[in-house]
Amino acid sequence: MGKMFTYQGERLKTWNPFTGCGFNCSYCWARKLAEGKLKNSYPNGFIPTTHPDRFNKRFKPDDFVFVCSMGDISFAPSIVWNQVYITAQNHPETKFLLCTKNPAIYLNLAWRLDNVYYGCTIETNKHYGVSKAPRTYDRYLAFKELPYSHKFLSIEPVMSFELEGFIGWIANIQPEIIEIGADNYHNNLPEPQSQYLEKFLTIIKRYTPVVIEKQGLERLL
Repeated sequence: MGKMFTYQGERLKTWNPFTGCGFNCSYCWARKLAEGKLKNSYPNGFIPTTHPDRFNKRFKPDDFVFVCSMGDISFAPSIVWNQVYITAQNHPETKFLLCTKNPAIYLNLAWRLDNVYYGCTIETNKHYGVSKAPRTYDRYLAFKELPYSHKFLSIEPVMSFELEGFIGWIANIQPEIIEIGADNYHNNLPEPQSQYLEKFLTIIKRYTPVVIEKQGLERLL
């Protein structure tokens, strides 16, 4: 968690026209950075904040860009969403990744672009009360209904799950990319036993073209 994953051997770029989040996840590395050693760069801490000075960033055709990596885009105002659309539209050969713990927000979008990956974080199919975000079951229900071909699922930090049920969720969501990572910052989260995680990884690779195991996951295996 916090170590940006790589795709096809390249580390994702980041673009943060908006930062911050109100979900207050107990394990959030981004909030700890913004309120800690990077607080000089984030005078508002992790309060949702728009950064218009970052709107006009340019990208290369082969870039894969994580949008709002330092926050949850579901808290962003419409001006940010409009700018994401304009930027993605103006860079048709660049891939852009959105990720949220409230995938129902995508239902409000009046647009859909082929170079945008619509992502959601679902760490488990259980409820542990470590966040003010929508329950994982509610995220699943919203995400599986979205009619997008480019779906991205983040299982990070992976927490103890019910094996068959979680596999069923993934089969129904049909993500194009899954990235899965561990709690790398010692937040004392309930973690899956190695034998369940190994079986889980083996099976989800049958459903998903790309499964990215992030640095640190080997601790659980």
